[in-house]
Amino acid sequence: MQFDDFLGVIWKRRVIVALTLVACVLAAGAYAFTQPKRYESTATIAFTPDPKGGQTYVPTDNLAALLSTYAAVAKSRENKDAAAKLLGRPLPGEIETSTGAGSGILDVIGRDTDPQGAADTARTAAQALSNRLANNGLLVPSIVNPAVPSATPIQPRPPLILSVAILLGLIAGVLLALVLERMRRTIETGDEVTEATALPVLGRLPRERSLARSDAQLVWETGDYEVLQESYRALRTNVELLRDGDWSVLQVTSAKPGEGKSTVVANLAIALGQIGVRTVVIDADLRRPRQHDLFGLRNDVGLSTAMTISDTVVQPSPTAYANVRVLTSGPISANAAELLHVRFGRVLRQVKADADIVLIDSPPVLPVSDARVIAPSADATAFVVGAERSQTSAIVSAVDKLRFAHANLIGAIVNFANSQDGEQIAAYGYGPYISPQQNAQPIPAGLGRDNANA
Repeated sequence: MQFDDFLGVIWKRRVIVALTLVACVLAAGAYAFTQPKRYESTATIAFTPDPKGGQTYVPTDNLAALLSTYAAVAKSRENKDAAAKLLGRPLPGEIETSTGAGSGILDVIGRDTDPQGAADTARTAAQALSNRLANNGLLVPSIVNPAVPSATPIQPRPPLILSVAILLGLIAGVLLALVLERMRRTIETGDEVTEATALPVLGRLPRERSLARSDAQLVWETGDYEVLQESYRALRTNVELLRDGDWSVLQVTSAKPGEGKSTVVANLAIALGQIGVRTVVIDADLRRPRQHDLFGLRNDVGLSTAMTISDTVVQPSPTAYANVRVLTSGPISANAAELLHVRFGRVLRQVKADADIVLIDSPPVLPVSDARVIAPSADATAFVVGAERSQTSAIVSAVDKLRFAHANLIGAIVNFANSQDGEQIAAYGYGPYISPQQNAQPIPAGLGRDNANA
């Protein structure tokens, strides 16, 4: 993974990273501020050679061995019992020791939840050890630093704990983001569609939550869906550029149901009609037809009727939109795949004779074989991908099936695209229409007409 890709994954999963970081910091804060405080106090014992025993110098190795032995004695049960007798009660805290290499210094450390308890533990333990080692003939113990209570706890340390939590939270968040990206099963952006299928992206249609809550799926009735309307215009432009008079029949399909292919077909047809392109929509989804509902048309006769009765000529129905007609599906047939295989081509030839472009709303690829049956009759095929709805494996499988059926795949349409995928119309200021008078800028003083027109 390149560094730019790594940053892209982190940015895309930034919410997961932030939530993981916050969770770690909160957990660390809860631990740091709920744990009992522990205090530490130290008594220092210095050991010097005993002149009475004829010792004036102790080799470093021997001194280190003796100090290790004395450190173990300081923590022994016998020394704790002796310290308790000196204190007059059981030792309140725990005993630890520390030695300085080659220095003859032994630190007796007392730790307790109370500052005075820690000091009493260290003081009596050091005194008991000194009494025990007195007159040993080798080293003379001297308490050079008596234990005193400390006002600063050694544990917990909130600044240190929170600093470590922030570091670990960032690492955990980044790792979780990478794992989720690795385990991710759905496609979210146009770049991912191209990477998985090698198809160019014909258009990105943004997610519109208010539209999802509405029964109407056509975006041209009001100005509430201006960004989505502009996205359909951009899709229309790409289709027109690719078509360039070379073909007239475009099949639109998807891998699975629920990716919005029927809505895309209907809105694209209206967008084409707006520029004078005579457009006919054929609802070839004979199992779950939608076009008659989208355009408010009757569906008692249609494509299935024309294919069932060979001498019947069924004309596409006009709609409320200029230059847009619809051949509805007609009654649902039990042998849809067989009808499409044998007779769809004949009906298509009749329809496209009186149209500039025909849009075929075909069933999804994976559940049934209808889309693959239709593909050879179409001049081109566009593949609709629902962002965050389409599994990568399903998309790849569907595209492979279409290619095996000799479909002329011209590109993919990303539906329900998120705000990070593709261009942002509003971000560039292309919103409601602004009159030339509103948008006019004065010519700077001294700039003549000739220069202004240069």
